[in-house]
Amino acid sequence: MSTVDFQLEHIGYLTDDIDRTARQFDLLGYHQGDTVDDDRQKTKICFLRKEGETAIELVQPYADNATMLRMLKKHGCGPYHLCYACDDVDRLYQELTEEDWTPLFKPVEAPALGNRKICYFFNADMGFVELVNKK
Repeated sequence: MSTVDFQLEHIGYLTDDIDRTARQFDLLGYHQGDTVDDDRQKTKICFLRKEGETAIELVQPYADNATMLRMLKKHGCGPYHLCYACDDVDRLYQELTEEDWTPLFKPVEAPALGNRKICYFFNADMGFVELVNKK
């Protein structure tokens, strides 16, 4: 795989109640942004920010998102993916797929990230990894 400049964009945190979880992060100095409905991924998403820290993405599944609801039931609320910003999600999707990473879906626009393209992978040694275009 070619050399790529990855930057940690955010930590994905699964929750069953964005507002309740955001209040707890508020005690740690994080500030809650707007909540966005992502119908494609069947989730509500809200970013928490704190000066000088990596953003936290709170992800609350819709009632019909069986996969994420199973994750919540099994593991409870908590971090579940790392997201890395890169220059070309489409190219990296191809490269990582060839390296036997398991894609969860092809690159799509994400409303909560200004419609930048994202994709998700599962890797047995790393867990869930999200990629997002820098621009």
